[in-house]
Amino acid sequence: MGSPVLWRKRSDSLSSSSEHESTSFLNSDTTRDYGSVTQDSYIQSRRASLLSSKLNAHGFTPIKADDDGTLREVETTIKTETELLIKTSIPLIATFLLQYSLTVASVFSVGSLGSQELAAVSLSNLLANISSYGIIQGIASSLSTLCPQAFGRKDYEAVGLNALRCYLMLWVMFVPIFIFWYWGSYPLLRAIVPDEELCKLATHYLRILIYGVPGFMTFEVLKQFLQAQGAFQASTFVLVICAPFNLLLNFVLVHNSHIGLGFIGAPTAVVVTNWLMALMLLYYAYFIQGRQCFCRLSTKVFTNWKRAITLAAPSVLMIEAEWLAFEILSVASSRFGTASLAAQSVVSTTCVTIYQIPFAISVAASTRVAWFIGSASKDAAKKVTKAAFLIAAIFGVFNASILATFRYSIASLFSQDRKVIQLAGRVLIIGAIYQVNDVISCVTAGILRGQGRQYIGGWLNLFSYYCVALPVAFLLAFKFRLELFGLWIGMVIALFFVSVCQSYFVIISDWDSIIKLSIEDGMAHNSGNSLKPAKSTSSFVDYNMLSPAISVTSG
Repeated sequence: MGSPVLWRKRSDSLSSSSEHESTSFLNSDTTRDYGSVTQDSYIQSRRASLLSSKLNAHGFTPIKADDDGTLREVETTIKTETELLIKTSIPLIATFLLQYSLTVASVFSVGSLGSQELAAVSLSNLLANISSYGIIQGIASSLSTLCPQAFGRKDYEAVGLNALRCYLMLWVMFVPIFIFWYWGSYPLLRAIVPDEELCKLATHYLRILIYGVPGFMTFEVLKQFLQAQGAFQASTFVLVICAPFNLLLNFVLVHNSHIGLGFIGAPTAVVVTNWLMALMLLYYAYFIQGRQCFCRLSTKVFTNWKRAITLAAPSVLMIEAEWLAFEILSVASSRFGTASLAAQSVVSTTCVTIYQIPFAISVAASTRVAWFIGSASKDAAKKVTKAAFLIAAIFGVFNASILATFRYSIASLFSQDRKVIQLAGRVLIIGAIYQVNDVISCVTAGILRGQGRQYIGGWLNLFSYYCVALPVAFLLAFKFRLELFGLWIGMVIALFFVSVCQSYFVIISDWDSIIKLSIEDGMAHNSGNSLKPAKSTSSFVDYNMLSPAISVTSG
């Protein structure tokens, strides 16, 4: 096949300088041999199946061949990417809001039993988030790099293998989590909480809730597995059914006079709902969409864990650093009285709810960028990055405007106490300013995940929250007596730092090296496998709205 120029575009659309930039990916390393397959032939084999398709949908131009037979990378536009990111973010926003409602339902159902029970649930959820859910979500988020990149390379077996590796890793982590929740949670709670009865209730809650954690693990892995294939609506469908079911189950198991269990009915409802969500998503993946990426359990699952751990560790660090920082602020706000603590709950709950919007955009952008990297489409990856920045700016201003305009109305939804409403309304002004940088930070973190560089966000979050946010927040709150305002000003300063730094690292991205790493990962996985192009005859088109290329599979 010779030495084809993989990155060449139409001669009438690129200058010689930009063409030189696009070919910089190819150097002496390109001839590295993986079972007699070079990077050139590997990339071409991934594009070859697309050549026969004449489908031109959603602004994509099907892959074409140059005069020497070299296949070009996928083409797209910033406008197309903007429209697709917004369109695919909508079901994700619904998904995250519905999933967040599962926690809120438990709080509301138990809150009516008494202040002691409400405090126990809040304490249990705090410990559960830090010691389990944050770790699980962080590890599962490694799939937002590995699976979409593999899917972009049309390496469907690798998608399944990466998901299985992650699932096994989570089961390894589940063992210490189970031990801690069942036997270690009470001693820890007693060390920091003086109320013995409160600690007993919280421990009892966790000892029941632990049996739903494997269901949560299964759901998170399957969610990432399906999102990598563009099935963003799958988890939404499941949660549309399970969220109302969870509300009903909470009411029945907590309050029903015949079969109600009282306090322990709330964690029981969560356990049942988590397993129902997992089983429904598994059914969707196997029978509706996603089966093409299922793989057999083999010894390959126990290899190449280093790459997964390298990606998972900074994600865990990022989530844990942020969640723990907010919990510390909540504890600190209690020093200023009941009204301040209530106002802090209003502001933080509101910000977390609104956060689901940029987080959805972040996931869509992460998947999209990873797909383009996997299909070795540098120009398209850069365009979707620009589109993500544009959307981040728009939604940052939009969220801030909504929060600032309706701040008192929002606060009144949580409390009827005029003092709490007034305080929360004033602090929500700072929360509105917080939104602009929060959206930019979230979306740029998604782009870094798609590139496989989430370690940048991990270290930035650790530094900003604990070396900037908390020291500044405590200084302003206690030394300068700004109280709750000071705590949130510290968070705004830290998030500004994170958003600026992450934006900088995204802007200076070395796309050639990022794509090269993805291709080498794919070649290493396929070492020894046949990489012959798919036949152009007797084929069927499996088109996915967000897929950067049209997949043609031999019939």
